[in-house]
Amino acid sequence: MAVVDSNILILMGRIGRLPLLGYLRDIIITPEIYEEVVKEAEGKPGVSEIEKACNDWITITKVKSKGIGKISKLEGIERADLSIILLAKESNDLLLTNDRALIQVARSKGIECYWLTTFLLKLVKERKIEKEDAKNILFDLIANGMRLKIEVYAAILREIDEV
Repeated sequence: MAVVDSNILILMGRIGRLPLLGYLRDIIITPEIYEEVVKEAEGKPGVSEIEKACNDWITITKVKSKGIGKISKLEGIERADLSIILLAKESNDLLLTNDRALIQVARSKGIECYWLTTFLLKLVKERKIEKEDAKNILFDLIANGMRLKIEVYAAILREIDEV
């Protein structure tokens, strides 16, 4: 199982590759993340695909922890971000995000985290997608708003080739 952040859902929805997340087995998000990716993003590319996935194979789960508002102020992160950190902690699941601050807080709480690029490399290594497909996905992600330093992009392409 994996807890997925809004930025991953939005990017994968924009490029029509949301089903790839199914390789992580069961995907769970919080109502706060659903609000961000469906309600607040209405009319944007990929939203209908995300909404359909939330009705079909993505599970929306509330966190059990109380006081999210207070904790989010103390941690200095948004309520939706804290909700997925707490959900990943409660369910002892992987967190998939591209948010550096979110990863730092999550890792400080002992939560395993993947960047989207880490996930793509894992798919290539496990032979779930071809190398060229991974490169095309990476290119599409960047073309659709994913920020990635050029040296990181080059390193990922090199690692894909070396698999």
